[in-house]
Amino acid sequence: MEIEIGGIEASYCLSGEKAVLLCPPHPLMGGNRFDVRLVRISEELNKLGFSTLSFDYKGYRNGIGEIEDAKTCIEFLKSRHSNVSVLGYSFGSVVASNVANICNSAIFISPLPSIGSIVFKDANVPKLFIIAKKDQFLPLSESLDLFFKLSEPKDFVILDTDHFYSGKFDILAKKVCEFLNIERK
Repeated sequence: MEIEIGGIEASYCLSGEKAVLLCPPHPLMGGNRFDVRLVRISEELNKLGFSTLSFDYKGYRNGIGEIEDAKTCIEFLKSRHSNVSVLGYSFGSVVASNVANICNSAIFISPLPSIGSIVFKDANVPKLFIIAKKDQFLPLSESLDLFFKLSEPKDFVILDTDHFYSGKFDILAKKVCEFLNIERK
């Protein structure tokens, strides 16, 4: 269902007690809640009984405002669900990292070390990195460097694809679902 949370346009699918907030890629690059990767992941999570919330940032505000938008959405989910995870793709991964400490677990897809005025932050929650081997924006070695600097618990998956996960949407969704199914037990 389409809803508004404090002026934030969002798509909310109530499917179960556990919820996942999906943070979209960069709004200046067309990133929004209808990103094909996020939609595919959301559909698969819903089938497994996870509720999902995807949202649009209230415009580009150098990352700081986008973090505030994510926090607002997490508060909404926490008022309705006992367990809330956060997932972010690309720019959204940096946003998600800045709110992961108030969630139960986090998934970062093509995480970036920084963008705009925000930097990737560590959190003491279970984390999954999904890294594109042929990412056009961040070399594999830099993605792994970022991963290895983080605290435990953590895991990573490398997919043989580009930053946009061309041809790999199904495996991307599968890896997210596998991680969250393990975390929910």
